[in-house]
Amino acid sequence: MSETNYSTDVEYETKDKKKFQITRGMVILAVLALVILITIIIIIVKVTTSGKKEEYTSADFNKLEARMIEEAPTYISQKSIILTDKEIRIDLKELLIENGGFIDSAKVKAAKVCNGYVIASKQESEKYSSYIKCGNMYTTTGYISNDKENNKTTTTTVKDTVLPTITLVGESEISINQGANFEDQGAKATDNIDGDITSKIVKSGSVDTKKVGSYVITYSVTDKAGNKADVKRTVKVIPTPTTSEPITTTRQTTKKSTSKVTTKATTRRPTTPPTITLYGSKTIIINVGEMYNDPGYSATDSLGGNITSSVRVSSNLNISNPGTYYVTYQVTDNYGNKASTSRTIIVKQSLIALSGVKLSPNTLDMTPGQSKTLTVYYTPTNATDKTISWSSDNPSVATVNNGVVYARTRGTAIITVKSTNGKTDKARVTVK
Repeated sequence: MSETNYSTDVEYETKDKKKFQITRGMVILAVLALVILITIIIIIVKVTTSGKKEEYTSADFNKLEARMIEEAPTYISQKSIILTDKEIRIDLKELLIENGGFIDSAKVKAAKVCNGYVIASKQESEKYSSYIKCGNMYTTTGYISNDKENNKTTTTTVKDTVLPTITLVGESEISINQGANFEDQGAKATDNIDGDITSKIVKSGSVDTKKVGSYVITYSVTDKAGNKADVKRTVKVIPTPTTSEPITTTRQTTKKSTSKVTTKATTRRPTTPPTITLYGSKTIIINVGEMYNDPGYSATDSLGGNITSSVRVSSNLNISNPGTYYVTYQVTDNYGNKASTSRTIIVKQSLIALSGVKLSPNTLDMTPGQSKTLTVYYTPTNATDKTISWSSDNPSVATVNNGVVYARTRGTAIITVKSTNGKTDKARVTVK
C-alpha cells in the first residue's frame, strides 16, 4: 500500500511542473511582439514630429542681417581685399563659422534657412549692405537671386583693379650737354598683390646725346591681373656751351708805306651755372629714429666736366623729432659759377601695428538691470592705433557701449571687441 501511494504522488507532481513550463515558441512570440511595438512607437514619433516646423520671427531675420554686416569687414581684412567704389559681393556661407567666419548658425538660427550676401564698397567711407532670402518667410528689399540657391558652385572673387605703383629713380626731367654721357637711373615698381615687380618693368625710348633735342623714355609695368601703369622721363640734350666769339681789336701802323694790322683775340669765360643731379626722390620719408642714407648726387659744369667732388652738402635734419627738414647741395665750378638744390626729408612718428586685443574678464555672470565693465588689453601696449569697436550677438540679452555691458533679460550673449585692423576677442555674458 505504501509503495502505491508514493508512486501516485510523484506522478501528480510531474504533471504540475509541465503545466507551467515556458516553451521556446512562447519566447519567440514575445520577442516578435516587442519588435512590432517598438516599430509602431518610432513611426508614431516620426509622424508627430515631421509635421512640426521651427518658427521664425522678423527679429530672427533682422539679427542675421545685422550679424552679416558686423562680420563682413573682418572677412575683407582676412582676405586682404582692398575696397574701391566698385561693389563686391560676399556670400553668407563664407561668413559662417563652419567656413572660417564668425556667424554661429546655432545662435543666429535664421542662417539655417536663409541664403544671402553682403554688398561692400568704399567711396569716402566703407559701406556694407546685407540681403537675405528665407524661403517664403522673408526677403530683403532689393535682394537679387544668388546662383548658389540653384546649387551652382560659385566662388566669391574680387577682381584686382588697383594699378601698380611705378616711380622714377632720379628726376623726371634731366638736361645734359651734347656729347655728354647719359646714365639712366631707371625706375621701381610695386603692386598691392604681387609685391615688388621692378623686374617686370619694360623700358622704351632712347637718348642720342650726339644730337640736340628732347627725348622721352617710358617705363611700363603690368601686374598679374593685367593692370598697367607707366611713367615717363624727359631728357633734354642741349648745346655744349662754347667760348665767346673772339673780340678783335685792330691797331694800324705805317712803316715805309707798308701797313701792318695786328689782331689781338680775347676769350670770355663760361657764365652758365653748373648742373646738380640728385639720385632718388627729392622727398624722402623716414620714421623717428631711423637712419637717413642719402641716395647720392652728381654735378657737372657747363662744359660737361665732372665736379661732383666739389659739391658741399649741409642739412638741418634731426631724426629724433618729427618734422620737415632739408638737405642742401651747393657747388661752384672752376669759373666761379654757382648752383644749388635741396632734398626734403620728412621725419614722421613710427607706426607700431596692433597685433592683438584681449578682454578681461572673458566671462560675466549678471542679473537683469546690472552693468559691468570689460577691460581691453593691447599687444603691444605702445601700438599706434588703438581704435576699437564693440558689438553684441544678442542685444535682447545684453548690450555693450564703450566696454560697459548692460544686462537686459535672461539668456546668453557674446560681446566682441574688434580693432581697426581686424584683431578681435570675445567675452561670454550669462544673464540669470
